[in-house]
Amino acid sequence: MPSAASWLDALPTDFYDQLAHSLSLHGMAAAELISRPETPVLARLRSLSGLDTITVQRLNAIGSHAQLLAVLQHEPLPLYHVLLLGRLTLETTLAEPVLAYVQRSMSISVEQLQQLLTYCLDLSGAFLQQLEEHLSAPAGTISLGLHRMQVEEVFAELLTQLPAAAAPAANLRLSEPQLQMLRLALLLVHSLPPDTDHAFLRAVHALPNLRAAALEPLIEHLGRVRVQEPLTLTMPELVQLYQGMQVCGMVFVSDVMSRIGLEDAFPVLTETEAATTEAAPVSNRQAVGEMVSGFTHWVQHTFPDSSEIQQARQEIMALADTLG
Repeated sequence: MPSAASWLDALPTDFYDQLAHSLSLHGMAAAELISRPETPVLARLRSLSGLDTITVQRLNAIGSHAQLLAVLQHEPLPLYHVLLLGRLTLETTLAEPVLAYVQRSMSISVEQLQQLLTYCLDLSGAFLQQLEEHLSAPAGTISLGLHRMQVEEVFAELLTQLPAAAAPAANLRLSEPQLQMLRLALLLVHSLPPDTDHAFLRAVHALPNLRAAALEPLIEHLGRVRVQEPLTLTMPELVQLYQGMQVCGMVFVSDVMSRIGLEDAFPVLTETEAATTEAAPVSNRQAVGEMVSGFTHWVQHTFPDSSEIQQARQEIMALADTLG
């Protein structure tokens, strides 16, 4: 096996620049994994890798070629494990929070994010092979390759203990007005005050699907989607949008608008203004009503036998009764 100095000296001077994005992405993914709530399987994974949150954070701070060389010289195995665990995580749904953060912070599309992920995984795969050629195995292990297999087996066991992901119910590509309307509906429902004097507001807050904590993941989901990009929704998310849109529509056609101070933000033409305005545009209230109606009919037509949608519809009908 070549000495550490010989193979490190052979690295190009721009090696860190080539690897920087991959190191950062793998480091974030490894941190996401290691910081998960403790379980026996995760404890075994931490023991095999020797990683903890402090070590991962420290290695994530590598910011130059000189720092990378120093780590490879003095603690190459921790860096190896960050890359290995990061790579395993990035190939699963465990990486969704990391990828969502990267997409949002870099302001890139889903396709660009996928290209970046593929590029980083290609680099990490090649670098891991290089490390396995030059590094000694951890104590008690015949080879680094066999050790890697042990880590991968424990990681696979960890995946079997995760809750099953909900199957997608719908795949949409939304126009700008449609996407903005869905975002508006959820944000509006999320911001409704817990007014104990108004039966409608009390009833909205009583619906489990429309509570603030339940809405926040979907609000974040919609916030990451761009116009005409694929939007995949699970049935629980679709139910939230179905109910949220209808609550938004009720707010716009009732006294709730004025109660929460939206009248000035969404003015409506008076009859006199409408009569004197040539080709008067559709009012904001009318536009909202049409979009709510269109989305509601689409959901009911597309999922006529869904028990979840039927229950959601009954809850909304009961909600409408509170408006009087």
